[in-house]
Amino acid sequence: MTPAIRLLALDLDGTIVSGAHGVTPRVRTAIRRAQARGVAVTIATGRMFRSARRFARDLDVTAPIICYQGALVRNPISGETLHSRVLPVAPALDVVAYAKTRGWHLNAYVDDELYMEAATPEGRFYAETSDVPIRLIPDLATAVHRGTTKLVVVADEADVPAIVDDLDERFRSVLDITRSHPRFAEAIGQDVSKGEALHLLARALDISTEATMAIGDNLNDLDLVTAAGIGVAMGDGDPRVRAAADWVTATYAEDGAALAIERFVLGEDGAA
Repeated sequence: MTPAIRLLALDLDGTIVSGAHGVTPRVRTAIRRAQARGVAVTIATGRMFRSARRFARDLDVTAPIICYQGALVRNPISGETLHSRVLPVAPALDVVAYAKTRGWHLNAYVDDELYMEAATPEGRFYAETSDVPIRLIPDLATAVHRGTTKLVVVADEADVPAIVDDLDERFRSVLDITRSHPRFAEAIGQDVSKGEALHLLARALDISTEATMAIGDNLNDLDLVTAAGIGVAMGDGDPRVRAAADWVTATYAEDGAALAIERFVLGEDGAA
């Protein structure tokens, strides 16, 4: 018998928010009802902590939240850090150099600050989407040496799949390459994943893996969905995530996250 869900992990973009559209009333109600039953709710996102924290506050999330694809797990109330990782310097420097040869816009992140060498249209799009200020720096290699949490190429949506493949072919032996947003290709450490962060958080909360549930949509959610006791993919999510999920729900526009919470957390089998 599957144990009752005690920890619910929710991706943000494409799952409970979409572009400029925030959390829908039905999803908000489902989350609130789960919390009222004593279920710990966390956010599991590629976003920076300072960007994800406002969603945690809006949803009354008090458990540590998973940010930067799992490189940072931090309490949204106290700011206490439960887990933190930075990129290995040598391959990160290689990504910086390679991005320059390809003319790609690249972001780096140090101490939850966003760094870039120029405020390009791509850079401004990222900053506006995340609602964080830009810090300009002459050379991103400086940020890498200081300990960057991840590196992100921002490009047109049509170009991102090829960029992900290109980076993966060159750096897969030393870094993990993923896609977190239609316009973002990300380089993270091989010891970093949302799934591993979920396991770490569950242990900290004394919750078994079997009693966890995760909902996501994009390639960066693949390990999160497979790591959870019940993994749910959004109906319009990446085909690889949908194929690996225990259950495929509806889309954001159809309140897919709420349907999954109602079914597996609240036990309302007729909801879907």
